Order: sequence, then structure tokens, then C-alpha cells
Amino acid sequence: MHWKAKDPILMLLALLFTTLCSAQTQTVQATIDASKASAPISKYIYGQFLEHIGGIVNNNIWAEMLDDRKFYFPINSHPPAEASGPTWRRTALRHWMPIGPDEFVTMDKDRPYVGEHTPLVKLNSSEEHGIQQTGLVVRKGKSYSGRVLLSGATGTTVRVSLVWGNAATDRQTVVINKVGPEYRKFPLRFQAQGDSDDARLEIVGSGTDSFHVGAVSLMPADNVQGFRAEVIAALKQLHSGVYRWPGGNFVSGHEWRDAIGDPDKRPPIMDPVWHAVQPNDVGTDEFIRFAVFWMLNLM
Repeated sequence: MHWKAKDPILMLLALLFTTLCSAQTQTVQATIDASKASAPISKYIYGQFLEHIGGIVNNNIWAEMLDDRKFYFPINSHPPAEASGPTWRRTALRHWMPIGPDEFVTMDKDRPYVGEHTPLVKLNSSEEHGIQQTGLVVRKGKSYSGRVLLSGATGTTVRVSLVWGNAATDRQTVVINKVGPEYRKFPLRFQAQGDSDDARLEIVGSGTDSFHVGAVSLMPADNVQGFRAEVIAALKQLHSGVYRWPGGNFVSGHEWRDAIGDPDKRPPIMDPVWHAVQPNDVGTDEFIRFAVFWMLNLM
């Protein structure tokens, strides 16, 4: 190694190294009296770690069934590679696909409902056009609830369907006739009549103009304040005294203003640490609700 003696940083490092090497080893003795016990360790010191590491919260604790429910990615039949999700994800990210030719679904950047753009579905009188997401898991007899935010030309009819099979009867549809130029929130309610690991949600319209889909959500109807009922039951068995949130790495790319207020208006963002889209659905309000309900044992 070649260095200049006049370099103050290298001289300091050399001095520190020499001091450490020449330090004498000291012996430390400790005595343990097993007959004496101190105060018990509080259960509130140790607990569980909860962080938005990729989809750990969004896909495992939160009950949302749809990926990209606020349309971070453009919608077309050939989604970009990053729309499949990071390589560490165990299952591929579900993405929205057009129903009908690609050119009938565009991303409107001039009038987005949330985020940078919102899907605009163009219509004609000869066929239905819209969007769909496949790969959903539904079970016979189980109820599902949600909402969709729509705007469009007066007179446009939009049909939202949960489809669990190939037969014409393997679907349930909510018909929405009151679409108007201002965004409105419409409730969704379904009950699957069959089991499927590849069910889909369809949003299609008929008419001669167009409509926007601002956001859409679908959850099992038995969700607990938006959280998965079976996961809440499992967490109860842990009897944890502490839940830490939102963690460390996630905070480095977290903007708290994006995670408060109306969940449908919270913009989806790309988490630069875990390279995953965070919908900001589980934010400050949701975690406080989770913690309060947990402390009161109401969940």
C-alpha cells in the first residue's frame, strides 16, 4: 500500500489501528446468584414486527383481493415486465387486461382520479369493452363485497361481474345505470356459487361514449375492519404485547401524507426499497385502528 505520511486521515487510521493492537486484554468476572430473581420482563418490551416489505401487509394481513386496484400500471394486453412484480414475489402480480381490442382502453392523464392516470374505456354500440383481472381465489357460498368508482357519459351502463367458471351461469353481475360526469362510488356484493382459483372480476360498459374507472376494491365480506379474518384469528393466538410499524426500510420511501384520508384517493407509489407498488391502503389510520382494536381485544 502506498500512502502519503502527510495525509491526516490515513495517519489517524494508522494511529487508531496501532492503539487497538497494543491494548491489553482485561479479564472481567461476573457472579450470578440464582437464588435471587429480579422483576419479570414486561410483555410490552418484546413483540411482533410489522412492515410493508413488498406485499407482506397488503397481501397477507389486509383483505384486498385485487392487485393494482388504483391502476399504477397502464392497461394493455402486453403489460411491462415490472408489472409482473419483483423476483422475490412468490406469485406473479395480477394485472388488468382489456376486454376487447387494446385501443379501446387508454390511460387518461388529463383527468386522473388518483395517481398519474386513470383508465378510460371507449365504447361502441356493437360490442362491450372494459377491463378485467384474473387469478382471484373464491369459494362456493362465500360472500365478497367491494366498491367501484365510475364516471362517464350520462346513459352509460356499466356491469361489474365476478366470474368463477366457463358456463354462462358461473357469474354474478352488478348493473350500474346511474353513471354521470362526476365520479360516484357504487357498492359491490357477490356470493360465489362455485370454487375457483382463477376467478376474475370484469368491468364492462355499453353505450356509444366512454367511462372512467377511478378505483375498485374487492374483499371477502367477513373482513375485520379491512383485515383478513383468519389472519386476525391467528394473530390473537400469538398474544403479542407489541406491534411495531411501519418498520425501517419502508420508511425511507414513505410519505405519510399519501397514507391518510380517503383510501381511494391515496396515490399508489413504487416503493424504491422493495420494488413493489404500495397502494397506501394500510396507512396510519388503519394501523392505529388495528392497534386500538388489538388493545381492546375487539378484533
